[in-house]
Formats: sequence, C-alpha cells, structure tokens
Amino acid sequence: MKGRRRRPWLELSRLETERDYLNHQVKQLIKYHEGPVDIFKDRLPTNSFYDKERVRFHGQELWRAYEILCPRDKPYISDAVLDITGERGIASLWIDQGRFIGKRGSIRGKYSNQEYENITKWLNRFSIPAVIHSNQTAILEISIRKDAMPTLLNIISPYVPKIMKNKLKQR
Repeated sequence: MKGRRRRPWLELSRLETERDYLNHQVKQLIKYHEGPVDIFKDRLPTNSFYDKERVRFHGQELWRAYEILCPRDKPYISDAVLDITGERGIASLWIDQGRFIGKRGSIRGKYSNQEYENITKWLNRFSIPAVIHSNQTAILEISIRKDAMPTLLNIISPYVPKIMKNKLKQR
C-alpha cells in the first residue's frame, strides 16, 4: 500500500541481466489486468556490478489481488492464491525459486512453514510428488524427485518464456 490514498501497487525488481524476464512479466500483467494501468520504471543502484531494474504497477482492480495475496497486510501464499494461479503459477514459482540439484528439483524461498506446506500440497495435486526437507530448526526446501521432474517440466514448458528456457535444462 503506497501513497497518500493507500492504494495497492505491485513492485517488481530484477537485476539488469534479467531485464527481458521483467519486461515479460510486465506484459503479462498488462494482458491479464482489466482496465487502465499505470507503470513506472526506474533503476536502483546496488553494491554489485549490476543495478536493479524496478517496475511499479498500479491498476484499478489491483486491490482485489491485494486482498487475496496480503491478508492482514502481510504477503501470504494461501491455497486460494495457488488455486487461482494454476499451471502458470507453477511455472512462475519454478522460474523464480526453482533449481536443479543434480537430477532432482529444489524450491527454496523465504516462506513460512505453512506456506511451504501449501506449496507442497499444491504440487502434489498436479501429480508432482514433492516433499519438505528440514533440519531441527527450520524448513530448508521443497524437494522434487528426479523421476517427477519430466512431469513438472512438461506442465510448465508452455508457460516459460523463451528468454527463460535455461530454467528447463539440467546442468
């Protein structure tokens, strides 16, 4: 919530090296948002060689997404959010947080224990066997077995933009 009128703004930021993916995300937001939008782009300096590109997005209907995504004014990945996003959501989650570790998949992020559980149940509904790996103090990651990776990649490949096809390949 930003500004004097406390309107919801969506803010995306990525390194300069990921500018093409940021532009793809903005195009998708414009495509799926009903009504006019305001977009502001700028660059944020960092301590590293590459700066961050930032896009702030505002639309008249964005408050509805804010109500679902941020109950009690705090971001939370709920079952409702995951149901709405569907296969596109799995693709976005994999692009942003997923990686190959050997032949298996791993999803890591700054999520609460409940959010990790919600994501795991959601992946299991798509016939992607996923389990939570943790140590004694915290959850470390969601792990996807190597025999389930072809299923995941088949589901998400139509939704991954050409510029991010490297996220579909094992090293």
